[in-house]
Formats: sequence, C-alpha cells, structure tokens
Amino acid sequence: MKLHTRIFIGLLAGAIAGSLLALFAVSGVAAIIKPVGDLFIKLLKMIAIPLIAVSIMGATAGFADLKKLGRVGLKGLSFFLASMVLATALGIVAANLFQPGRNLDPARKAAILAGMQADADLQKKAAIGSGAPRAGVADFLLSMVPANPFTALANGDMLAVITFSILLGLAFSLIAPQKRDRVLELLDALNDALIVLVKGVMRLAPYAVFALITSVIAQFGFHFLLALLEYSLVTIGVMAVFLFAYYGLAVLLLGRVSPMHFFRSLSSVGLLAFSTSSSNAVLPENMVSCEQKLDIDRGIVSFILPLGATINMSGTSIYQGVSAVFIAQVFGIALSLQQQLLIVLTATLAAVGTAGIPGIGIITLAMVLGASGLPLEGIGLIIGVERILDMCRTVLNVLGDSATALIVDRSEKRRERRRTWV
Repeated sequence: MKLHTRIFIGLLAGAIAGSLLALFAVSGVAAIIKPVGDLFIKLLKMIAIPLIAVSIMGATAGFADLKKLGRVGLKGLSFFLASMVLATALGIVAANLFQPGRNLDPARKAAILAGMQADADLQKKAAIGSGAPRAGVADFLLSMVPANPFTALANGDMLAVITFSILLGLAFSLIAPQKRDRVLELLDALNDALIVLVKGVMRLAPYAVFALITSVIAQFGFHFLLALLEYSLVTIGVMAVFLFAYYGLAVLLLGRVSPMHFFRSLSSVGLLAFSTSSSNAVLPENMVSCEQKLDIDRGIVSFILPLGATINMSGTSIYQGVSAVFIAQVFGIALSLQQQLLIVLTATLAAVGTAGIPGIGIITLAMVLGASGLPLEGIGLIIGVERILDMCRTVLNVLGDSATALIVDRSEKRRERRRTWV
C-alpha cells in the first residue's frame, strides 16, 4: 500500500477516533497518544535544519554560473511575493463579499472571548505581536545575518541559516576546483544520508497522523466549528480556489505540467502538511518528492524549497486577510480602503521570515491587527478553529513552494534549450 494511502487511512481513523472521544468527553486517551505525533514532528524538524544547510550549500557551490544562481533566486522570490500579495487581497475581497462576521451569535462571541481571558498562552502570543517594536526594513535585513551561525542552527533560525548556507556555498564555489569537487562530494553524500533518514522517519507517518488528528478533534470538538462555520468555509474556500486555480494554472501555463500530475505526485506531501501543520516538518519529504516525482533539478529544489518554507506563506496571507476583515465585522468596525491596503502590506511582510511551525499564524495575525488598529481581542473569536485553518493553510504554503520550484526549474530548462539551439 502506498504511503499517501496509509496516511489518508490514518487521517480518517484519527477523525473518527477523535470525534468519538470528543462526543464522550474522554480527552485523556488523546493526551496519551498525542506524543506519538509530537515525536514524529520532532524527528522531521531534527532533519530539516541540517538538510536545509547541506542542500543549500551543495546547490550554491554547485552553481558554476553565479548569474544563474542570482536568476533562480530572483525568479523564486518574485513569484513568492506576488503570490502572497494576491492571496491576501483575494482573502480580503472574499471576506468583504461574504461578510462572515455579520451573523455571529452574540452569546457565542461572549463565551469565546471569556475563554480567551483564561488563555495565558494566547495572551502571551498576542503581546509578542503587539507590544514588541515593529522591525523596519533595516532590522529585517540585519536579522538575516547570524552573529553566530551555530546559534542560528541550534535555534532553528531559518532565515539566518539560509543566509549563512548561501554565503558559505558561494565561498565553496570560488575555491580551487579540486577542493570544490571534494566538498561537493561530501555535501552530496550528506544529502543522500539525510534523505535516507527522511524515508525511515516517514514510515511512522500514518501512525503519527492518526495520533495528531485524534488529539486535535478530541480537544476542540466541533462546537467552535459550528459557531464559526461561515468564517471557516470562506477561509478554506479561498485557500482551495487559490491552490487549484492560481497554482494549478501557474503549473500548467508556466511549468508546462498537468495540474493533475502535479497534485497527484504531491498527494502524500499535502496530507502530511495537513496533519502536521508545519512547513518545516514537511520540507524533507517535499524535497524528495519534487526531485524524484516531478523531475525538478536538485539544485533548484535545494534552493527554492527552503527559501519558500521561510518566505512563501500564501495560505497564511489568505488567513490573515479573511481574519482581519472578519474581526472588524464582528466588532462593527468599517475598514477604509487605506486600512485594507495596509492589511495586504503588513500580512505580506509579517509572513516573510516567520518560522514554519504550528500556530505561528496567531503571532503574525496579532501583528497585522495591531498595525491595522483592530482589537487584538478578536483573536479569541477564531482561536477555536485556528488549528483546523492552520492545517489547511500549511497545505497551501507547502504546495505553493513546490509549484514555484517547478516553475523556476522549467523556466531554466527552457532557457538552456534556447541557448543550445542558438
């Protein structure tokens, strides 16, 4: 039985088990099995940082043509940023069109807000987003350069790790060819070993998915989903449209690949992203699938996917756009065009460089709300469905990275063919 089939079975079994536990209020069982899923995520995260560092150094050092490296990076970054801006704008338009916040039950709103007051962890996250000084462009650029690369590796500072890996890879590309070849051989061997480790860890995926889904549904139940059904449907609907229409067309027109083949090849990656809610945790499996199933050049995979896991947050951008307008509607705040444009800008900037870990959207949403002058208390309105939406937006984020890598790869191959003909 194929891996994605076993993952899907684990997903369905977890949904059924979690529903039964929620129905009979037996949450203790979910707490017992949840560590299985947590262990799986930790194992993938353990691999993610060294795999990113090794693969980027190998990819950068292997680019004999530094102009190609700059061209690949510019193409990927441009597509990432354009996608996020469009995603946020689409989320805002959909929220204005369907107005999910107009019909929320006042009693339910009061109950959720009361529950928020008791959630110390959420208050802490909101404080991070609102009370901390907002970094400017200069601060953001400085944060990309690690004072100590080993500290960046230990802390999982993805943007700093990427910067250091690119710079060291460039340095490798400039040393004597004999020494560079030895370094490339070592990096290639390390990369292969890490991929073998990924495949071994992925054997745990069906069991981990079962544990994670069971614990999520047993903990939250369906009462929040029912109360905020319209908001959830709008958010998930926009994500689905963006995934299949925008990325599907981009894969077809720019990548010259059938969208059916693209989504089928990455079905296990999508299910894993949905289950773990972590772009970083899915990154190793995504890299393997893109290279082996979509025939994307290893150098481009190793460069674009880690960059996308840090920068490309199309799903998070949609979530922030819909959520900001939804919260404004609940509190009866009329958003001006200027405020909505500010949401687009801040949502895009907030997504850049955020860690690809579960729940990070709450922190970036707090930043967006604070910048837009909307009440942070509104976060309490959506916390009940946050986990479900987090799972959905991670799928969009991850598959968006894959689509971008495919588009950049096919663009480079077409360019090489044209040069060969000339």
